[in-house]
Amino acid sequence: MFLYLLEDFLEPMDLVMEVNVFKNSKDALGKIKDHCLVHPFMEICGFLGYDSAKKKYIVQLEKNCSNDPKNFFAIDALKYLLFKQKYTLAAVFHSHIIGDEKPSEFDIKMSENCCIPFLVYGLNTDKFEIYQPKNIECDVKIIKKIKANI
Repeated sequence: MFLYLLEDFLEPMDLVMEVNVFKNSKDALGKIKDHCLVHPFMEICGFLGYDSAKKKYIVQLEKNCSNDPKNFFAIDALKYLLFKQKYTLAAVFHSHIIGDEKPSEFDIKMSENCCIPFLVYGLNTDKFEIYQPKNIECDVKIIKKIKANI
């Protein structure tokens, strides 16, 4: 019998676009903002998490797989599973290049369906907002710390 990890099915270059580690959520939010500002013509997306063993926040930038990256974002489901295998997921983040930081109806629907908070950065307003679904699969203490820095 063989035991395989999800990572075994990916090419090494496909594993992660970029991972950053931070002592606090304020610095993690700053990095997300920086990613978004560098790419103002498409929605940037990824994961914000927490490494309990190291007591550090994790920002993992992901490739936007959407067919319309100016208006939507999509993340490979396998990347989501790999992230959750390694870290405590706090939120899925993405940018809005048009409008403000308010989650769209689609963002709210997806957050509710996934039971995962969505963190949105609005390029035009230079602000964050986090949408927290009614049923949540994440650690609410981590979400509280992130909200305190928005």
